[in-house]
Amino acid sequence: MQAKVVTQTTDAVGEALQAGLFWRGNLARAVKRRDFKGTAWGLVFLSVILLFYVWQHMQVVRFGYEVESLRKEKQDLVNEYYYLKYRLYEVKNLSRVERIAREDLGMVTPRTDQVVILNESELPPSRLVGAWFSFMRRGEGR
Repeated sequence: MQAKVVTQTTDAVGEALQAGLFWRGNLARAVKRRDFKGTAWGLVFLSVILLFYVWQHMQVVRFGYEVESLRKEKQDLVNEYYYLKYRLYEVKNLSRVERIAREDLGMVTPRTDQVVILNESELPPSRLVGAWFSFMRRGEGR
């Protein structure tokens, strides 16, 4: 019985040694016994982890470029806002409007006999608009 136990123990030790052949460098025997399943799964697992890391890094880089692009777009819009605000002030400037009216359009300041002041309280609201337009038509004939 003791010989049988020694034989079983020797066989178990031999199998354990043969199972680790791939790790010890005996590749031909390991491939022949198909002892590379664990290693293949290990490589797949490491590949998945590596691909996840690379994907994550690429996402961070892509988002960084997107953030910079949006910052530049925001700065461009702020610059355009201030430019348009400046242009609006320039257009609404009364001295500029008066200069254009006098020089480019040939307008002059009206004389006192050309100005008619209407009293709003004497006219009903519906007739006020009509009175204004009739006044304008009378002024065109002069």
